[in-house]
Amino acid sequence: MLDKFHLNHYSSKKIDIIISAILTLLIVITRIPFVSKYLYEWDSVNYALGFEKFDIVHHQPHPPGYIFYIGLGRVINTIFNDPNTTMIFISIVFSIITVILIYFLAKQMFSRQFAVIAALLLIFNPLFWYYGEISTIYPTQAFLATIVAYLSYQVFRGKEKFFYPSIIALGLAGGFRQDLIIYMFPLWFFCAFYHKRDPNRLLKAIIVLIPSVLVWVIPTMIFSGGIEQYSQASSTLYKIAFPRSSILFGSTIINKLTAVGSYVTWLGLALTYSGIIIMALFTKYVGKGPKHVFRENIKDYRVIFLILWFLPTSIMYLLIHIAKPGYMLVFIPVLAIILAYFVKELSYNLSSRFKKYSPKKCLTIILSLIILFNIAYFTVPYNVNEEKLWETPISDLGNLSIQDQVLWILDMGFMSTHEKINADDQSTQTYLNAISHVPGSNSSNTIIVIGEITRENEGFNWRKAMYYLPDYQVYYLIEADHFITSEWYAKNHTNTWLASNIFKIPVNSSTQKIIWVISNQSTYFPQITSQIPVKTINLPDGLKLYYSDINGTQIKNNELVFNGPEQY
Repeated sequence: MLDKFHLNHYSSKKIDIIISAILTLLIVITRIPFVSKYLYEWDSVNYALGFEKFDIVHHQPHPPGYIFYIGLGRVINTIFNDPNTTMIFISIVFSIITVILIYFLAKQMFSRQFAVIAALLLIFNPLFWYYGEISTIYPTQAFLATIVAYLSYQVFRGKEKFFYPSIIALGLAGGFRQDLIIYMFPLWFFCAFYHKRDPNRLLKAIIVLIPSVLVWVIPTMIFSGGIEQYSQASSTLYKIAFPRSSILFGSTIINKLTAVGSYVTWLGLALTYSGIIIMALFTKYVGKGPKHVFRENIKDYRVIFLILWFLPTSIMYLLIHIAKPGYMLVFIPVLAIILAYFVKELSYNLSSRFKKYSPKKCLTIILSLIILFNIAYFTVPYNVNEEKLWETPISDLGNLSIQDQVLWILDMGFMSTHEKINADDQSTQTYLNAISHVPGSNSSNTIIVIGEITRENEGFNWRKAMYYLPDYQVYYLIEADHFITSEWYAKNHTNTWLASNIFKIPVNSSTQKIIWVISNQSTYFPQITSQIPVKTINLPDGLKLYYSDINGTQIKNNELVFNGPEQY
């Protein structure tokens, strides 16, 4: 495979440098043309606000804090002066390093040819590609998991000089994503103590790990206002998330099954559709399913290594919480290595069946088809539902037609592509433009009210509104039952919220307009129209913007009152 690029006459070190450069170039040329133009999701705004002021209580960023990520972002943002560009730059850089690390790790575990296959599969993995184009933390998470795995593997190979760096990397990873310590600890422990089961070695590891953790725990507590405030902010968020997805924290069976379904769906995305096809072909032609392959090789230390990278994280996701496909990036490098095995073995098997094709030719054909399929999946425009479901309120999701429910599930669960990024940018741009052109409105005389939608993390949500329209008063009306807080208010990149099932929006003498970014199917919409007349602005793709003229309108007690959902 490598000889066709005329690399064989170079030294091994030079070949690795050339391959690393090619992999880097591939990532750069595939990422830069497709990057998002706006902060992509709710959490993206949290990080951006954290670059301005670290404040976990007000979700700048949200708990548990990610203090090292915020610190890194602040430094790089001095160059770009744009949080979205800064976070995408971080994502691309860490994507590059992750791929190069996987190349060297797979080379040590198997061979250079195998490593090239794994690296290419990772680069063109649509989910890995997708999160490398937007302002999220997940490519950083992939890098941290990979660096811990790489250093741990060096220790397993007997290179003791990597023992302390592996511990330090594990501890410091928590400063970016705290859960990584839990996810990666079993793998690190296996590698560190498989050959040397010495109590003194464990003691040394603990002595090094503790300060590696404290170096981010202590600043996080200090900047949060102390342990009590940090604990309160964290528990508030966990009360929102965990009871909805974990039976251990009181989730219903339906919610738990939904969470499991999300995990299975997103695992399929992480494996890629082309990868699933390859494993199906492997099962047919080789006569062994993936489960049989793992059973057959369970005593192979490389298989144990890969399982310990993948399994603890999966167990935590299934038992506790999984919210987005991005969570899969912790172990998506493992899946690239596993898929590389199936690709290579299938190539050899097909070569033995079709004699005129050498193993290298079969491998080149299969790998090329996978890459082309993944490129097409990621780049070809699609429009599953023409955005007509973007504003679907949570309370109305169950009332959709079967067809619309299927379309919504397909779009939300199975599509992580450039078109989705583009649609998100267009939605944000559409609303920002529409709000700026509401007749007679400006930031001094207008209130904006955002309703909750099923695409909370995409499109134009309350968090984006308060970030991109800082001079406006922006309210957020939450519809989900048993939510810990209900009414959120923001202005000038600061926000407050309160726990109440009665929402009150004050309307003073300076208020002339109220802009409603809310679905007409929302439970709040009838409450709006019963208190004040509403006008409609039709937007592209079936979206709508509503607004109310306040001049001359009698409003009881100078406030609009809404009955909200039941509280905790």
